[in-house]
Amino acid sequence: MWPAPNRCLSLLALLALSVCAPVRAAELPLLLGGLLPPQPLVTPATPCTAPTDHLALRLWELVRLEGGPDLTCGNAFQGFVRTPRSATVPEDAFQVTADQIRAAHSEVLLTTMEWRPGGVNPGMVFAQAVRDLHDRVLAHPEAYPQGMTIRLLLGGLPDFLRPDGATQVMSVAHDLRSLGVPLNDPTIGWTVTLLNYRYLPHSHVKLHVIDGTDLTVAGYNYTDWHLPASEPGGRDLHDVGLHMSGPVAQSGVAVFDDLWRNSRELVCPDGVGADEVTVRCALQPAAPPSHPAVVRAAVTTGSAHAFMLYRRTGVDQADLAHLALLDAARTQVDLMQADFGPPLTCWYAYLNPSTCPTRDWTTYMTEVLSALRRGVHVRLLLVDYGIGAAPNRSGVALLRRELHRRGMDDRFEARYTTFNMHTKALTVDHELVITGSMNFHFASWGSLGLAEAALATDDPTAVAEQEASFNEVWAHGSRPVPEERWLPNVVQDLVN
Repeated sequence: MWPAPNRCLSLLALLALSVCAPVRAAELPLLLGGLLPPQPLVTPATPCTAPTDHLALRLWELVRLEGGPDLTCGNAFQGFVRTPRSATVPEDAFQVTADQIRAAHSEVLLTTMEWRPGGVNPGMVFAQAVRDLHDRVLAHPEAYPQGMTIRLLLGGLPDFLRPDGATQVMSVAHDLRSLGVPLNDPTIGWTVTLLNYRYLPHSHVKLHVIDGTDLTVAGYNYTDWHLPASEPGGRDLHDVGLHMSGPVAQSGVAVFDDLWRNSRELVCPDGVGADEVTVRCALQPAAPPSHPAVVRAAVTTGSAHAFMLYRRTGVDQADLAHLALLDAARTQVDLMQADFGPPLTCWYAYLNPSTCPTRDWTTYMTEVLSALRRGVHVRLLLVDYGIGAAPNRSGVALLRRELHRRGMDDRFEARYTTFNMHTKALTVDHELVITGSMNFHFASWGSLGLAEAALATDDPTAVAEQEASFNEVWAHGSRPVPEERWLPNVVQDLVN
């Protein structure tokens, strides 16, 4: 059995330990440069025009700053993928992705932060799908004239078992080889590339692209925590991914390539055995990103706008996009956020809110407050357990304090979910939905934040489905966040 990282450690502890521990897996991200724009060989014949809805227009103006072809229009909503498996979710996100992999024609790109291999874990579900795809290519190579390329990139989570940081990526190679999957077979054009992000802070991005046309951006890791509680290691951890097809998938490829350029590649000798991976394979500088020509086309599939949003050290696009949406909100914001907290210095501000004035708040909390002051109604679903309990409580308490001072208490409602939740999603003004890996947590924002990704769309069906999911949890899967005892004593100042 391959050991999993200690997931009870907080994100903050992981960052701190990765600096202090005697490991050389992570490097400081000095002068990484910006995000290169997507570079499809073929773009739609009809160029995009500026969206007419105000929210899509704000994102369009922001995304277009990166340059390159406009891939925001001509997209189609394909559905949400969810965890865990249940009566209402008969196929979880891992099985849906596995089916997509089996049906791939040319290329599979997948990146996630954390990986749990072996057994019935999500990592093995992936490996089995790759095995089945290899069997298809081997049996009918004529159906795959361009061959088949599989690229998997892990997030470089701090590794306390190996000084090179290769524990997780080697576990993937072990599972593949244990199933008889070759990492390279030039006779059928078969290539498996295994990558590990090399920088601190690590990558928290979760997305996959199939054949350059299908993109899913999500919040779940490939771990057993997202399995049903009735299964080994399962914790019924709820999460969601947004699946779109169309030109925006090429923007997802650009994000994957950016992570690839900043990763190391696991190199193994031909025919390496599963039990030899840890001694015969090694992380080396990665080859430059490349893709089969056939998947480098921006293919129109619908009429929806979709926006690929990304951030890392040196790239703040996703930060700016979230803030722009909150700034543009006019009536309603529904936040489904496992984490919604102030900076570290304010994590226990619920005990004494005067120790955390608004000037010390995180940018997202400040922007939410600004929306509330403009009259926007905000509903928040969050969790009350684990490392997030105190900061989440403080985030709600601080907002309530400022609203009470201004006599605006009724504009903000907050509830704790009664189940384990890892979701990061929001809808704005019943017009736009965004989901992905980006928490409303200080570690996901700013110049020292993690690499993150999110996907937004104005597709009406996508917006309606997320709103229905939110309303169901609000009504039947949550409880009110209790009011702090000191709140009624806050002196009102209706002028400021």
